[in-house]
Amino acid sequence: MSQKRFLTAQLIPVIVSLLALSICASAQDPTGRPTETKKSKTPVKKPTKAEPQPITVTLTVLTNPPQSTVLVNGEERGVTDAEGKVQFEKLALGHYTIEVRKDGYGPMLRGFEAGTESPTLVFKLEPKLDDAVKEFNSLVAAGKLAGPETPNAFEFVEKLATQYGERSEIAQLRSALSARLIETATPVIDQTAIGWRTVTREQMVRALDAATNSLALKKDDARIQAEAAYLRGAVALRDWQVAGATEPAKPDGQGDASGNIRGPAAARAEFENALKLDETLAAARYQFGIVLLVSNDAAGAEVAFARVTVAEPRWASAHVGLGSAFYGEGKFAEAIAAYRKALEIEANNATAIAGIGLARVMKGEKDGAKDIDRAMKLDPNSAVPHLNQAIVLSQSKSKKDWSRAEDEFKKAISMNPQNLEFQNSAVEKMLAEVQKRKK
Repeated sequence: MSQKRFLTAQLIPVIVSLLALSICASAQDPTGRPTETKKSKTPVKKPTKAEPQPITVTLTVLTNPPQSTVLVNGEERGVTDAEGKVQFEKLALGHYTIEVRKDGYGPMLRGFEAGTESPTLVFKLEPKLDDAVKEFNSLVAAGKLAGPETPNAFEFVEKLATQYGERSEIAQLRSALSARLIETATPVIDQTAIGWRTVTREQMVRALDAATNSLALKKDDARIQAEAAYLRGAVALRDWQVAGATEPAKPDGQGDASGNIRGPAAARAEFENALKLDETLAAARYQFGIVLLVSNDAAGAEVAFARVTVAEPRWASAHVGLGSAFYGEGKFAEAIAAYRKALEIEANNATAIAGIGLARVMKGEKDGAKDIDRAMKLDPNSAVPHLNQAIVLSQSKSKKDWSRAEDEFKKAISMNPQNLEFQNSAVEKMLAEVQKRKK
């Protein structure tokens, strides 16, 4: 064996041993325990945990009218655009107070829960009516309540209602104007009952227009409905009187052959309707009694007038009406008592005094003629004393008295051209009878 091969054979075992020792040395520390292998010098980043983002909403506000200011929790945050829209982004969940304002309109406020409610809020502002109320008050103060003059309060309120609907402010204006209108009609209503001759047809028509307009503003008011019906009846009665109608009265309220209700029947229908609507309307019951008198229903008139004297004890006219009803029934003593009650209220009531005189004569008291003479002096413009004088004279057996009666009948008719105190057609029949007796 050569020397080179010998050295190789000797070195191989040594090299193997050294490699083994090297491996062992890398696996154990000096104590013989295994050691950890070296890690890479480049650090490994651990994944970071993302922070949760807060939940938000986008709030959309729509306003009518547009260009309205929007406040969130009392802080002005924006103005709606020409289409009435504005948006607020990234509102955190929670409760907010949203307010919308605009000059000339009432503000509107509402709460909003972000996250539970729809993120779209709609606001419709109501216009302020302060200026409109001032204009209304100015028209009322000037007495311009209704037409035909314009502008007027009635026309103004109707325009507001058309423009803004039945808002509470407009309802208040309607109610106030309705009350003012009917206030103008009420005195006319009372006067037609206590002083029929002193009220013109024009005044009645104006009062009727006021009541009609008042009713248009307050449709469900039964009292106003009753007063409007009464005034329609009063106008119908006046028209019949002035026309000097000779058509027989229809106490049952029926119409003529063509079905039209005419004369006192038309008035009666309205008065009855008024009393159905409001039985406390004394004027309607009084005029109902008048219609019954001209319809030759004295007993019915007695009942009507008796109720009026209870409802309105200070109306001398009611006691006069009751006296006339008693006279028509031939109850002369009761008639005298009723007329005297009227004189306790109105001492110089010529109709009551003339009524006393006629009833006394019919009762057999000839001195009653003196009462009629006194009535003529108290009221030279009243035709009733002359009519009563004519009736007394027509009862005489003296042709001379018949001639005087004829003159008095004619005078009574001439003094009553509009038939407001009695129907001339009825007096003309009495005149014709006297003239017939004279022949």
